[in-house]
Amino acid sequence: MSTGKPGRIWNVTVGDLRITVKEKSLIIWLFLMPLAFMFFFGSVYGGGGRGTPRTRITVENNDLGFLGDDLEISLSDENLFLVDSDSLAETQNPVRTLIIPEDFTTRVLSRDKVEVVLRKEKGSHFEAGIAAEAAIVRALARLGAGIIELETEEVSKGKPGFTVQGDSVSGSLMELSGGDQGMIYQYQGRLDSLLNREAVVGLKPEMAGRKKYIPTGFQSSVPGSLVMFVLMSMVFSGAALVQERVSGQLKRIAVSPVSKGEIILGKLFARMVVAAFQILFLLLAGRVLFGIKLGSSYPALVVLMITFAFCTGSFSLLFGSLFRDPEKLDGIAILTTLVMASLGGCWWPLEVLSRPFRIVAFMLPTGWAMNGIHKLISFGYGFGAITNHLLALLLFGSVFILIASRRLRVTV
Repeated sequence: MSTGKPGRIWNVTVGDLRITVKEKSLIIWLFLMPLAFMFFFGSVYGGGGRGTPRTRITVENNDLGFLGDDLEISLSDENLFLVDSDSLAETQNPVRTLIIPEDFTTRVLSRDKVEVVLRKEKGSHFEAGIAAEAAIVRALARLGAGIIELETEEVSKGKPGFTVQGDSVSGSLMELSGGDQGMIYQYQGRLDSLLNREAVVGLKPEMAGRKKYIPTGFQSSVPGSLVMFVLMSMVFSGAALVQERVSGQLKRIAVSPVSKGEIILGKLFARMVVAAFQILFLLLAGRVLFGIKLGSSYPALVVLMITFAFCTGSFSLLFGSLFRDPEKLDGIAILTTLVMASLGGCWWPLEVLSRPFRIVAFMLPTGWAMNGIHKLISFGYGFGAITNHLLALLLFGSVFILIASRRLRVTV
């Protein structure tokens, strides 16, 4: 057995770790349950979470001409998941349906007003509906530009059916064709070539600064599950501390040549070691199994995780110092974890919450941890962006350990 203050602290740490690894449910709650949560919520909310999620649109094409098909082809160039209405089962929800009328081609070629309808089911995602509307408008604009260019070619040939007066053009392709199906087929071929040609001018969008998308899929579920289950592990280890007090184990340690402060530091280090192993495993699993990004600043991520381990380890000791009856602690431990996880952004991105809820989130260590992790692994920031997060977690941990040191009794 080591002697001296560091040696006594080390002995307490090693003893606490030996007790921890003997727990049969350790592997389940430290490693397996977090992986299950990561997989479930990551799959439900968008898989890998890379790029913009595809919006689902069911297309009901009633058009008797060719422009309805051209509109569908133009929509396929958008970030959409297109479903033919005829392929839907009776029990399948179309979510949102684009209805193209049967006279779409005739009315467009005649320069008459025509409407396509986007019917959205009750309860469908609002932002996805907005994205669908924008995609449809872009597709219609491309189709309209092709029609205008086709008309311009016919006008320039001086064919009857179009009359130019100043900036105004009267007439239409339908009038020019006289309803002849052969000419309409020619229009179709020419329009297809216009729409499929290589663009003369291209637009390359780039982010000005850092990425600001809302993390989804595994990029959101992995950090959320990590923070929640590390916190849960520490809270339950705090409940185990109460059991040690009741059983007299702490009293036996106290009668040895070790001070109360050394006991607290030893148990804190033991909890930090457990949290560090859990964090390392879950981050590696997130990278290897679920393909999440870990950012470009690994040192910053390591420092943030060590600070979070200190904070949760301190909270474990505080939790263990507040109660005397271990029989009542399981429910309290679970409730504490769920409340701090939900309000801290482990279940949903803080970016989608209203300002009052974001304020509440930053009153909890889970909120600072989640925001800091996303700044590093989702948005690509470095050390400078998480300075306040480190200070906040250190402050939380220091307050927790200070209160715990005053309240903790080695005897019941």
